[in-house]
Amino acid sequence: MSERTSQRAQAAAEARTRILAAAADCIVRDGLAQVRMASIARTAGVSAGLLHYHFDTKELLFGEVLKYSHAVSAELNQRAMANAGEGPAERLSSFLDRCLPSDEQRAHEWLLWQELALLCIRDPHLAKVGAELYEDLYVTVADIVRDGLAAGVFHTALDPRLLAETAVAITDGLGSRVLAEDPNLGIAEARSTIASTVGVLVGHDGPLPPPAPFEAGAQA
Repeated sequence: MSERTSQRAQAAAEARTRILAAAADCIVRDGLAQVRMASIARTAGVSAGLLHYHFDTKELLFGEVLKYSHAVSAELNQRAMANAGEGPAERLSSFLDRCLPSDEQRAHEWLLWQELALLCIRDPHLAKVGAELYEDLYVTVADIVRDGLAAGVFHTALDPRLLAETAVAITDGLGSRVLAEDPNLGIAEARSTIASTVGVLVGHDGPLPPPAPFEAGAQA
């Protein structure tokens, strides 16, 4: 590959990333009903033609936005678990905390997913994308549970995959209430409920430990 070709490829990749980040910001800021492709192009600093070159339809763009947002979050999730140490209970607690709108970045992602949730139900392409991304969450939690069982930290006869889906569903339900600023449920109450409930599910000796402090902008 020539240097010029490589530079063009890099420029195209950078433009694509700017478009995805801008689309996520526009959806969260304006709401899905108000989002226009022209507005996304302006926010990304690209022409409408370049946007349509990368993404033919809104549905294709929205699916890639979900993947982009998930990839950014997944990197932070891995750093949060590494920061929590080697203990399965500590890693599980920190991972589930990252599944809550517990900081600005997570709240942004939650709003994005809430905006696109109905489309994931109605559109087969987005439904497939959503299912694939949730699968990543289930696999991560199930693997931690298996590690905990092998280490003798967890004691449960429940299938780790079933337990993972249940734990993620709990965080989804509580997270929605936190995001909606339910006066009866703040982030502290959500964390306490998850620690107690998931602690029982995995057969931990008491609630899961508090999540390790983690700054999204800090390197692990």
